[in-house]
Amino acid sequence: MSEPGAEYVLVVDDMAEQREIYSTILLHAGLRVLEAADGETAVHMARAHVPDVVLLDVCLPGADGFEVIRQMKADPRTRRIPIVLLTATAVTDDDGGGYEELLSKPVQPREALAAVTRQLSAHRQNGRAP
Repeated sequence: MSEPGAEYVLVVDDMAEQREIYSTILLHAGLRVLEAADGETAVHMARAHVPDVVLLDVCLPGADGFEVIRQMKADPRTRRIPIVLLTATAVTDDDGGGYEELLSKPVQPREALAAVTRQLSAHRQNGRAP
């Protein structure tokens, strides 16, 4: 669970290079970062650590990003965690939703940071309790 005053972002992408890029810019912004390379690990880490925001790729091995969202929103511990969804594919209105923001790949690191910052601000205003 998040420590008082510390804001955690869970970065989920199957490509190590992408995780490293996003993690680096988030760390430089003073945030704490957790990383996951697949959907199952992402759900486990979200439940174990309850990050303040999740930066989530759609295309993942095993459970894809939409399945991660479904599992997180079904769990009282993780349902209120804001999700910034990253996708290189078209997303339709019937994708199930559950995310707060959608960014189309390729996503510039500063664009990802701006989205995470917006969600952290909204999350602070709405409180962190599930």
